[in-house]
Amino acid sequence: MASQHAIGAVSFGRRSVFAITVAVAAVILAAMVYWLISSSEVRTDDAQIDGHVHPINARISGTVVWVNPVVDDTHYVAAGTVLAKLDTNDYSPAVDSLQGNLEATKAQLEAAKLNVPITEATAKSRLASSRAAIVEAEADLSAAQAGEKSAEALLSQATASHERAEADRQRYENLVNSHEISLSEYDQRMTEAKTTAAQVEASQANLAAAQERVHAARQHLEERRNDLEAASTAPETIATSKVSVDRVAGDLKKSEAALRDAKLNLRHTEIIAPVGGIIGRKQIESGQRVTAGSLLMDIVPTNDIWVIANFKETQLHSMSVGQPVSIHVDTFNRTIDGTVESIGGATGSKYALIAPENATGNYVKVVQRIPVRIRLNPEKDKNLMLLPGMSVEASVKVR
Repeated sequence: MASQHAIGAVSFGRRSVFAITVAVAAVILAAMVYWLISSSEVRTDDAQIDGHVHPINARISGTVVWVNPVVDDTHYVAAGTVLAKLDTNDYSPAVDSLQGNLEATKAQLEAAKLNVPITEATAKSRLASSRAAIVEAEADLSAAQAGEKSAEALLSQATASHERAEADRQRYENLVNSHEISLSEYDQRMTEAKTTAAQVEASQANLAAAQERVHAARQHLEERRNDLEAASTAPETIATSKVSVDRVAGDLKKSEAALRDAKLNLRHTEIIAPVGGIIGRKQIESGQRVTAGSLLMDIVPTNDIWVIANFKETQLHSMSVGQPVSIHVDTFNRTIDGTVESIGGATGSKYALIAPENATGNYVKVVQRIPVRIRLNPEKDKNLMLLPGMSVEASVKVR
């Protein structure tokens, strides 16, 4: 009996040792598997889906006259959908007024362009005419001066003849008084003296007229010279007309810019979705008065999303761009694939509004986290409605 108990004890001891050995081996194997897995992957549950959030703002001020019935929180809208309309009466009159100003400025520009060749031809013609008139006036003055000299010579000749005739008359007068000659001979000398006196008077009048003609010719020449001086500004006159064209052309550009701006404001009375996506934070209703820059709603596209996973700095030593990633979506309890797209340029604390101050002497070392951007593979399950802000877990295969 004692021997049977001894044999049973030995058998139990062997089974216990075997069980312990198996358990230890299982623990060692599990540890090795965990080590292999943990050394080939880095994980974090500090991750979420991210995407673009497009704020829709009013470009201009105005009164909302219509809101699209499909525009509401959680509703999907396609890109190009008219979300709402503002009252156009605030902007259409400005467009009409500026359109009229533009047409008037175009007409002014055409008139200014037509005026350039006319001004150029007129100015050049006036200059040529003034030069020709100068030549003519100088010739008239020369002729008048020649006439003056001729009149002076005739006066000298007439004066000499008169002086000789008067001397003969006086001499004959003495002879007739002494009865040495007849009275008829004296009368002949008297007539000659009177005739030469009349010739002197006529020559004097002719000389005065010649001098007047010289004076008039000089005045005419001076006037023609003044005209030539005025006509000599032809290049400046032509340049002024061309500058006028440039000025009106500048006014035309201003009018065109003002009209484009007014038309742009008129187009902005229609608020259009720039992208397709889900509407959130709708803040617009019919009859509402909005100002430029007012936030009306947000649109979140669902076709361009990614994951931002915050890994500990100690996990990045073996991580690189292009490594595959398994992403577990908490919402659907599903796993999808992705790829490391980029690694952040700084830790999250560096992006904080209030950066940590470590110069106080109370420094406590804290493992920092760095954001890693993960691009979802295009063949991800399209049935999953992945939205920005959803929590996920990311596991990067580093080996």
